[in-house]
Amino acid sequence: MKQRFATAAGGGSPSAVFFRWLGWMLALNVTWEIAQMSLYTLPPAPFPFYTAYSVAHCSIGDMLIASAVYLGAALAVGWRWPIDAPLRGLSALLPLAVAYTAYSEWRNVYVTGSWGYDTAMPTVFGLGLSPLAQWLAIPPIAVLLVRRGLRR
Repeated sequence: MKQRFATAAGGGSPSAVFFRWLGWMLALNVTWEIAQMSLYTLPPAPFPFYTAYSVAHCSIGDMLIASAVYLGAALAVGWRWPIDAPLRGLSALLPLAVAYTAYSEWRNVYVTGSWGYDTAMPTVFGLGLSPLAQWLAIPPIAVLLVRRGLRR
């Protein structure tokens, strides 16, 4: 007999909720990274398909950020926060995500020169608005998608 990890409140085990979250975060972040690529300037391509490599590299970084901030929210609110306490979880997660993104953008643009901003990139305090908006918009959408998927 197949064991089911659903709790009385529904939604599955903490790891199932986390992996649903991470799956949606991956899909949404890859889409965002591709959409915002024209707002960046990259160094001269050292090999073919460097732009694709850059999207993959940034998307992997997004998954590391998503995992870390999920953990931060889970420690503050509970492991199944997207199901049990989505607003409190997002209240813990969003400041962490935006703070790290601001640091990462500053470091990669102004310290290491890993990338730069095209003139089309809107900035706030010298930081790209698109990556900051990414971490304000995508986590709530992922929470909604996780919750929607569990109602089916």
